[in-house]
Amino acid sequence: MKKKIFNAAVIGLGVGIHHVNALEKHSNCRVKKVYDFKKSIQTKFKKNFPYIEFAKNENEIFQDKEINIVSIASYDNFHYNQIIKCIKYKKNIIVEKPICLTQKQLSSINNLLKKTNLKITSNMVLRTTGLFREIKKKTLNKDIISIEADYLWGRSHKLYQWRSKINDYSIIHGCAIHVIDLVLWLLEKKPIKVYAIGNNIGVDSKKFKKNSYVIILLKYNNKLIVKITANAISVFPHFHELKIYSKNSSIIHNLQGSIEIIGNKKKKKLSSNYPDKKSRFNIIHSFVDNLKNRYTRSIVDKKDIMNSMSISLAAEKSLKTGKEIEIKYEN
Repeated sequence: MKKKIFNAAVIGLGVGIHHVNALEKHSNCRVKKVYDFKKSIQTKFKKNFPYIEFAKNENEIFQDKEINIVSIASYDNFHYNQIIKCIKYKKNIIVEKPICLTQKQLSSINNLLKKTNLKITSNMVLRTTGLFREIKKKTLNKDIISIEADYLWGRSHKLYQWRSKINDYSIIHGCAIHVIDLVLWLLEKKPIKVYAIGNNIGVDSKKFKKNSYVIILLKYNNKLIVKITANAISVFPHFHELKIYSKNSSIIHNLQGSIEIIGNKKKKKLSSNYPDKKSRFNIIHSFVDNLKNRYTRSIVDKKDIMNSMSISLAAEKSLKTGKEIEIKYEN
């Protein structure tokens, strides 16, 4: 029996180079074309991948009938229009977060995808981390008292690159959404309300005018409160801190290590991999596997994306209005 091969294309070759590598490593996939508007990238890319065609523009990719999958790794403000083109030209979609920047755009994507058989995934890579998978097994269905999840970016110079040129750039959509999704995945429950507050202390306000630090409070029906932060400017390694408190045990993951505390006395070291970057390709591989066999679940599917984006957009609205916002989820 002839093996089915999916032809893929990648738009944006910054973080998109990781998409190229992941797609190329899947036995049922090959990257046919790539595109980046920076011409300087083309020469370097060709040296490493001489067999992959460099498209003249992004429309050449969308209009290529042989391409089944388009991976979008462009700047945040381009994602929505490129997703719409994918749907128009019947391409399955891999897209960097955030998939869009407004609630109207999110509803549009959701409603259009409902009319097709197309699949979509996004790079919520913390779900693939060995440590967090171990933590999920330990905490699922426990009576959680509170969770604190902190996204410590540790790369403040990136604020002054393309992000400073986007009017709607959001540290919530760009950073906090990773730990928002992590919490959603760990709990398998959705919050009902959100409140957010932020500042830009320490930022060169002439170069970057948005918030660089945000606190988000998620409220659940059972009175559980989750605190999430996105910290882009502080001096700190890139890291995802996590604290989970329940009645009989607590889990702490920070720079000092990862431990489970049971009954206030016994400390058990958690030894699973973090940050476990080698596992991140599983997001894309599970997506291709799902296209090959619909009974194989993608690690991140459309429902997961819609839920995390709904929370992220509500948090951004709260940040701008100073009010607690009820979260409206896409059906």
